[in-house]
Amino acid sequence: MQEKLQKAMLAIRGIKIPELPDEVLQLEQEIKSKFVNISTVAEIIEKNTTLSGELMRIVNSPVMKLREPCHSIRDAVNVLGLDNIYNLLVSSALKNMFGKKGLFKDIMDHSVDVAFCMADIAEWVEGVTRDEAYMLGLFHNSGALLLATKNERRYEPLFRNSISLPISIIAKEEKEYDTNHAMLGVLIGKKWHLPIDIINAIMLHHNASCSRIQNDKVRSMVAMIKIANAIVSEISLGAYRGDEMRRYEMDGIEELMIPTEVVTEIRTALMSYTFKD
Repeated sequence: MQEKLQKAMLAIRGIKIPELPDEVLQLEQEIKSKFVNISTVAEIIEKNTTLSGELMRIVNSPVMKLREPCHSIRDAVNVLGLDNIYNLLVSSALKNMFGKKGLFKDIMDHSVDVAFCMADIAEWVEGVTRDEAYMLGLFHNSGALLLATKNERRYEPLFRNSISLPISIIAKEEKEYDTNHAMLGVLIGKKWHLPIDIINAIMLHHNASCSRIQNDKVRSMVAMIKIANAIVSEISLGAYRGDEMRRYEMDGIEELMIPTEVVTEIRTALMSYTFKD
């Protein structure tokens, strides 16, 4: 593991992993404090108008499926709780860290669609909340953003291949960079203090078989990624669904035992709702 992380760091030598915004770090400290104050939490988030605006957009979107809309950051904190708000704020930060043009936009659009599907899949998975699922969906391909930063034109064909070839793409990236986007995603996850289960799911989400993963929650998370990616590959970017993607999806469906009609419903929901800039 350590050797793989070292190779990942060498592959992006000269590229700095973005830092978390100050407001996220301050929020983390406040949440961990002995006497956490809801008003202080809301004030910290409101300092960053870009982050708070994106946070409210997520909170009031179909991603969270609230019964009543929230009209302020404090409302959102009260309704969702501190941990859920923190997860969504970190997710909001990622969306503003990289460029919003060209390949960067395509990678993030793909991740947003996957995150949308995963939030719905979470309804069928015990122990994974909607905010956790959304966060994982956004971050699972975060390493791809680093490879695009290194050389956008060089990485673009590999990213396009990854959408329809979710297993063999890792070998292609290893050949090209001596690392892969999943390991680079681990570097981002560690720097951004993501939960360990999410970091492990990022690392393992291109595994051919969920049965190889021992941790129950991580195995479920990887299965969720597989189903969500298969849905998005079919309808979002018009990717060809070959045998490899179908096997990838079926492994996730069999692991979670999700009815096929549920997958169809999630696919329909994604087609009817676009959650992008």
